Amino acid sequence: MADEQDVLEQTPEEAQAVQEFLQVNAAAIAEEEGKVFELIGATLDEKGQFNPLSIADAPDLPPEEVKKQLSILQKIAAMNVAQKVKLAMLGSKEERMVLIRDGSKIVSSAVLASPKISDQEVETIAAMKNVQESVLRDMARNRKYMKSYVVVKNLVNNPRCPLDISLALLKNLITPDLKFLSMNKNVPETLKKMAIKNYKEKTTPPGHKSSH
Repeated sequence: MADEQDVLEQTPEEAQAVQEFLQVNAAAIAEEEGKVFELIGATLDEKGQFNPLSIADAPDLPPEEVKKQLSILQKIAAMNVAQKVKLAMLGSKEERMVLIRDGSKIVSSAVLASPKISDQEVETIAAMKNVQESVLRDMARNRKYMKSYVVVKNLVNNPRCPLDISLALLKNLITPDLKFLSMNKNVPETLKKMAIKNYKEKTTPPGHKSSH
């Protein structure tokens, strides 16, 4: 079972952010408790790590050594929702990259609310295909994240991104990226057609626009 030592590194401001998130989302966290651990897009190798290693599995090893041998997945699989929320906000980059794929929406939301998350992590998550749609919607609603052109571009090109969000963000793309999007075989046809339309509008010289 994971303990509080896993999330010792925190400033007073970070600790406050966690407490506020836990209080605001207390009902959602309570509702998710007891559900079986699920990892979006889990590989066979990852699924094989879902069962936590226990002391009984390695009686000749001291408890601390057993803990060291636990993979990140094994540690997370042994946690309850509140513990995963804390880890999502205060843990390492590697832990956040696993928790953003957690089947619990409140856990993935906690990752995006983490005071430790970096711009590069956000850019990576925006392009991930093995996350819930709610993750991408949460990102699109976050004004801070939407200030990043890379995040916007990654969301629009992500086949997992809901079409309504992709279409709304399309207007923000520069012409080379509109052209690239129009040739992206993984996104919906509707989005590709709109990309072509926007590309033509932006590249047609003034006075040369078609009247029909």
